[in-house]
Amino acid sequence: MKEVELKILDMSSVLKPSDSFALVLEEVGGEERKLALIIGAVEAQGIKMAEMHYRPPRPFTHDLLLNVMAVGCLQCLKGVIYQVKNGIYSTYLYIRRADGEVDVVDARTSDAIVLSLRAGFPLYVYEDILEKEHLRNISSDGSSYTMSINSVDIDMLKRAMDEAVQCEDYERASQLRDEIRKRENEENNKN
Repeated sequence: MKEVELKILDMSSVLKPSDSFALVLEEVGGEERKLALIIGAVEAQGIKMAEMHYRPPRPFTHDLLLNVMAVGCLQCLKGVIYQVKNGIYSTYLYIRRADGEVDVVDARTSDAIVLSLRAGFPLYVYEDILEKEHLRNISSDGSSYTMSINSVDIDMLKRAMDEAVQCEDYERASQLRDEIRKRENEENNKN
């Protein structure tokens, strides 16, 4: 699959609940498509600290991991976002061992981003995911975007449905209800 390199564009804290942030990643070169990931306050803090090159007096978890990797002669080559499902982005880290072999390790995307910023390796996304999930401009002045419903978790969908009902936007509320039911049925069928 074709991989498209990403960079951090922006992080917004205007989401509800207040401990949620929208992290916007942008395609490097090309069409400059954008992905929005919903992350928590702790993840946002880790990314901001890495962007600012802040080094805490004692190693945080990401620093510890990079230190252990260095001692073990492990090098992270790249991170690749390989899946998004129910608002959760999944990323593989490609790790080169001392013997030259490369292993693939599953990681939270927010952790992969922090490690990428700290260690300087590139972050990619599969082309088909970027094409399906990228933000789409919905205003003539370029100030408003829409996210794929797949990029949002079920709790956020429930809150959006409640807001739609309060605003008497029943068509939108019914669409959100249908998506919630679909996801709950998929989850129940797994168990």
